Amino acid sequence: LALGKQLNKIGKYVFGTRSRGLDGPVHNIQPGDYVYVKSLAEKTLEPQWEGPFQVLLTSFTAIKIKEQSPWIHHTRVKKAHRSPWKATQIRPGKLYFSR
Repeated sequence: LALGKQLNKIGKYVFGTRSRGLDGPVHNIQPGDYVYVKSLAEKTLEPQWEGPFQVLLTSFTAIKIKEQSPWIHHTRVKKAHRSPWKATQIRPGKLYFSR
């Protein structure tokens, strides 16, 4: 009983110092964007990033893609470039790469 009273008194002071949650997203990824997802299992000599995958939904801290059922934390994804590289042959043996 006494402990509960003390916790209530202290709680009034502590409440003001606690985080109030997020006011908005902590990433710049929007639905429709393409992202690469970092693989959880580190495999030597194999790519660590899978994708690109199209983003279906986002929350303040997570991203949802069609290819995986669980939500993915924003720290495991990175935006894919909007357009892939294109190779144009200038002459035999010479290529020009552009986006």
